[in-house]
Amino acid sequence: MRWNLWGSSSDNSEAGPSQPTDAAAPTSSEAQASTSTPAPAAPVRAPEPPLSKYERALKEEQKLQDEQYPNYEDIPKCMTLFDEFVSCYALLPQMRNIYRHGELRDCSYKWDDFKYCLSLKSEDNEERRRLWVRRRAEWWAARRIGPSSEDVWDVREKPLENFPPLVDEDAATTD
Repeated sequence: MRWNLWGSSSDNSEAGPSQPTDAAAPTSSEAQASTSTPAPAAPVRAPEPPLSKYERALKEEQKLQDEQYPNYEDIPKCMTLFDEFVSCYALLPQMRNIYRHGELRDCSYKWDDFKYCLSLKSEDNEERRRLWVRRRAEWWAARRIGPSSEDVWDVREKPLENFPPLVDEDAATTD
């Protein structure tokens, strides 16, 4: 006997919502007789799975971005995004990136922001704000859980033994 998705048991494992089971529908006299017997308990739902690290970060960033862009006038305009894209390829930012990271800066994400802004032109103002907030939250959440330049340190579980080393005052004064 197997339990199907809808909480009833059946010997026919192929039965679904569109396929009838082998059991016939109870008549009115059978229904009255079955009222005295307790009905089987409804299946217990499994608890919600815990949120992944990305989903937690996304929820936090969604709240932060909602605060940063409270109304439509606060989201950047398409021309501002285009200016940021063009200035990204200027000489000074590129030289700074070569000095810091040893390579030219990739500005394709700024171009993608500009194209996304153009794609939002057909939306009404509140929907445009909501979509922009969602995009920025996704970007920041991915950045938060991704690799960072600060990932060079390992967190210690316990402190080092004999650190800092104790200095014997007699040995320090005899030198």
